[in-house]
Amino acid sequence: MRNLWLGCMVCALLSGCAVSHSASDTQAPKVSGACDRVAQYHLSSSRFDETAQQLTHATGCFIQTDLSQTAAITVNPVKGRMSIREALARAIQNTPLNIVEQKPNSIVVALPKAAKK
Repeated sequence: MRNLWLGCMVCALLSGCAVSHSASDTQAPKVSGACDRVAQYHLSSSRFDETAQQLTHATGCFIQTDLSQTAAITVNPVKGRMSIREALARAIQNTPLNIVEQKPNSIVVALPKAAKK
């Protein structure tokens, strides 16, 4: 399984937002770290790998995923000022992708086991 860790550091404000972390209405844990930094996003609908890279460049939050499974999945546009947790949740809403683990400085995104090839 190929994992990709994406990330760059950019100065931003810290925010302790709780957000949806999958296509369901489940709430993300309240944590504080790089994934809670707030940034302005203007991302159009694109492939997940492209969106994930753009999100991490704004915050320094690492997104771990198996690109052989998730890269080509089309995700939603993300526009507005929010944390990467919120932005990622919006991007993958109504897609087969789910946030399966969250830490202060990283988020793991995967397909449900039934959806994997």
